[in-house]
Amino acid sequence: MPYFEYGGGEVTYLKWFGDLLSLINQRGGLVSIISNGSSSLDWWRTHVSALHSACLSFHVEEVGDHERFIEVVRIVEQSPTTILHVNVMMLPERFEECLSFAKRLREEVACSISLQPLYHGFGSPSLKGRFHYDDEQDEIMKSFRGRESEKRLPEPRGYMVAVNQAGEEEKKAVFDLLVEQKTNFTGWQCNAGIENIIVMFSGEIHRAWCMQGGMIGHISDDNLFLPERPMVCQTTICQCGADICSTKIKVDTVQIPIMMV
Repeated sequence: MPYFEYGGGEVTYLKWFGDLLSLINQRGGLVSIISNGSSSLDWWRTHVSALHSACLSFHVEEVGDHERFIEVVRIVEQSPTTILHVNVMMLPERFEECLSFAKRLREEVACSISLQPLYHGFGSPSLKGRFHYDDEQDEIMKSFRGRESEKRLPEPRGYMVAVNQAGEEEKKAVFDLLVEQKTNFTGWQCNAGIENIIVMFSGEIHRAWCMQGGMIGHISDDNLFLPERPMVCQTTICQCGADICSTKIKVDTVQIPIMMV
């Protein structure tokens, strides 16, 4: 079953996006979106049933109306066929305000919630490191969780199983790894480009959002030859959920952890 994840920019602003959702649904595909929830409540009421998953990002510096954001969250929560996750983007100078909002959200809505640290250069092929957080703030972000939903829906991507050399397994969410700063896979083999591909708005096709290996094609190409072998990761911070979900294998003589969907 094909799985599509759309992010932006704000994809819900595209006039034809609703038609695209319907087309994918008709053909048996699943759609997940990353959104700031800024489209109208009518848009969400109309299209939420076509979404398999919605990851809503709360940016305290951009969201003037907290009540309206919560209304969008509630619309998604009430959809029986849609998985909901909320990322609260933890602006350091407004950390307490962000934390207070996350606590309120946990009380009012049943969904997973992650307190996400911010990075310098986010959205570019390479990050320049995290914003500064003190030890107490780090512990708060690592330990905070939302409230479990009663929905039991398949999750094609977003969770991994870490397997060490002894065969011990541990289920991890993308957002847990980001908060715990466990996304340095430098030197690991990565299946980005084999298990998933990234299509830019320009039509360029890459293995992953890190852009390693350069462009592998364009949607206008008559023939597209996708990678058949993993690449070796060269970045110190894997920043995107779609990239993190690709199987990763560390090969050394001590331990062979594997990250897989």
